[in-house]
Amino acid sequence: MASAAGARAGLRLEAGAALTPEEVNAAYAWAEWPPREPWRLDEIARSCIWFAAREPDGALVGVARLLDDGGMHASLWDVIVRPDRQRRGIGRRLVEAVLERCRDHSLLVIVSTPAAAGFFERLGFGPESHGHTAMYLRPHRSGRPHNHTPPE
Repeated sequence: MASAAGARAGLRLEAGAALTPEEVNAAYAWAEWPPREPWRLDEIARSCIWFAAREPDGALVGVARLLDDGGMHASLWDVIVRPDRQRRGIGRRLVEAVLERCRDHSLLVIVSTPAAAGFFERLGFGPESHGHTAMYLRPHRSGRPHNHTPPE
């Protein structure tokens, strides 16, 4: 197994990466998440900042997605590292790049899988902020209409 320092050699991080829908769906497959429609991935790319970790040959080995209001609040999504490259510092480097970009913000939020919660806690994230609790609503499961067609 390569050391963390060896794994960093040659690894290229890209902020504002232009990921194709195929690359995003490949990363989602690493996490065993369902693929998303290409039009939907194109739409979210218009309102987020993708971070990518690539090998020297350009092979994608990790991604992270940032939603940012530009000054106060941001949220981090889809931090995924290819399974055969996990535990080598790639996820940490992606999150650190996001943290650097958001260093002047008041709050950065992550929605984590249970398996990754410890990883994010080690990077300084906590389960609450000043007594505030995150809440969720999935509109397509709440009885509200859901549009399954691409925008024109």
